[in-house]
Amino acid sequence: MAPPSGESDTEGESGALGGALESKTETNADPSSANRGALLEGEEVKFNARVPENLRDAFQEVCEEEGRSMSWVIRQWMLQAVKERETGL
Repeated sequence: MAPPSGESDTEGESGALGGALESKTETNADPSSANRGALLEGEEVKFNARVPENLRDAFQEVCEEEGRSMSWVIRQWMLQAVKERETGL
C-alpha cells in the first residue's frame, strides 16, 4: 500500500534513509536460507521504526490478547516477507 498523498516511506531524497535506499542494489541475506531457519540465527540487533503512539498501543493490545510479544510478531512478519519475496501490502 502506498503512503497517503504527500507522505513518503523515506525521510525525503536527502534524508539518511532515502540515500540508503538509492544506493541499495542487492539484498544482504539469502532468502532461501529462510526455509532453513538461518535468518533467525546470529546476533540480535535493535530495529527502530517510527509509528504513531496510538497505532503502537493498539498493536501492543492485539499482541497481548494473543499472548505474543510485539517483537515476535514483527519477526514473524519479516520472515514471511523474506520467504515470499513480498510484504503482502
